[in-house]
Amino acid sequence: MRPAIAIVAFAFGLLVVAGGSATAGKAGAAGDVSAVTVDLAATRQVIQGFGSSNRVWSDPHLGNSGKTFVPPAARAQILTALYGRLGLTRVRNVLDQGVQKAPGGRFEFGGKLADDHVAFVKQAKRFGLKTFFPGPVYLEPWMKPNDPAAYVSWAMAMLQRWRALGLEPALYAPLNEPEVANDFPPQWLRDVVVQLGARLRAAGFKTKLVIPDDENPRDAYTRAVAVLQDPAARQYVGALAYHVYRWGPSRADEIARMRSLASQYGLPVWMTEYSTRTYTDWRSAFEWAERMHSLLTDGGVNAIDYLWGYFGDWVRTDTMISIDFDNGVYRGHSATPLYWLTGQYSRYVRPGFARVAATPSSAGSVLTSAYKGPRRAIVVATNRSDATQTIRVTVTGGKLKGVVRPVRSSASEQWKSLTPISPSNGSFTAELPPQSITTFVATR
Repeated sequence: MRPAIAIVAFAFGLLVVAGGSATAGKAGAAGDVSAVTVDLAATRQVIQGFGSSNRVWSDPHLGNSGKTFVPPAARAQILTALYGRLGLTRVRNVLDQGVQKAPGGRFEFGGKLADDHVAFVKQAKRFGLKTFFPGPVYLEPWMKPNDPAAYVSWAMAMLQRWRALGLEPALYAPLNEPEVANDFPPQWLRDVVVQLGARLRAAGFKTKLVIPDDENPRDAYTRAVAVLQDPAARQYVGALAYHVYRWGPSRADEIARMRSLASQYGLPVWMTEYSTRTYTDWRSAFEWAERMHSLLTDGGVNAIDYLWGYFGDWVRTDTMISIDFDNGVYRGHSATPLYWLTGQYSRYVRPGFARVAATPSSAGSVLTSAYKGPRRAIVVATNRSDATQTIRVTVTGGKLKGVVRPVRSSASEQWKSLTPISPSNGSFTAELPPQSITTFVATR
């Protein structure tokens, strides 16, 4: 995450999918049928949820004003929209600089520096938040790569503050995008993990670390290897995380390599941030649907977090919930295309569900992935073309019971419940309008 992240974000129209690259402009003939076989017995990764980062209600960035105010009733409505209807379960708490302004100086935790984040998590948990992991967006300016102990003391003070206020984080991210944050070297991160992990255990914390939370999967891999190859460090690691800036089809192996590294050490791998201000309407934001598909299938990620769940005047369209302010005073909020697109996954593919084989995952202009949970089978089909496509899904490795219930979002539809489909011998067929994403929900 960077202050101008939406400006410098590397947006691209090509996404990697199994079997090749996907282009939004590639349209197949309207009469073609994309045949997909879903094998419920062929289990892939377990899904741990969908989420976002957050700025607390009092943060001036939120309203792009020196004083920002969101009334309690509006806060509840926004949290209901995100953790209730949308089904998000995760948040990364963005901790700012200024907690300790000088070496050996006093710590300040008030407001957005720490205390308001603790209050946010306590509130959001009542609406469905499950997983939270605080972490600094940048180090204090005086911190240097040759002194990891100074940072470790800072992190211990922060986590002790959270615990004193009644929340002990199960997970903590030592640094957002170390490649961007003065390019602190892999050895610094390894030393931090070793020292911080040992001090946490000595203080009775069970907190594990999310590393390296880097700007792109290539740099993330380099830093993750430096940590994981040291047994003294990897015992404290709870998840591998990366962002997908400066990542595209020419480096398709990078997300697969992160999946392989995580599997080698029995860890989950998360995509914890992406953002671009090019998402201004349905057509431009539709790339997010393609990106989610690629991350889940090619990258095998266990969790996906978009950058902002809600934001205000500083960021208007590049967020799931857009809040309207007038000089920092709340005036209303509305859902963006990112909200509806994310919900085609997050409302149905719940934590604990597992991805299963869907072959092919890319058939012409249609991208398909499949999941299973308790008594549920889920198929998500994305038509990235400008023509109507037809998909025929055949389910093996288990039986479908009753009808299949499709829910679709497009430029003119928002989570629209469609006419149920009666499968025949485990197969069903459906039409996919242009630039649409459809989730098929069945009982198994």
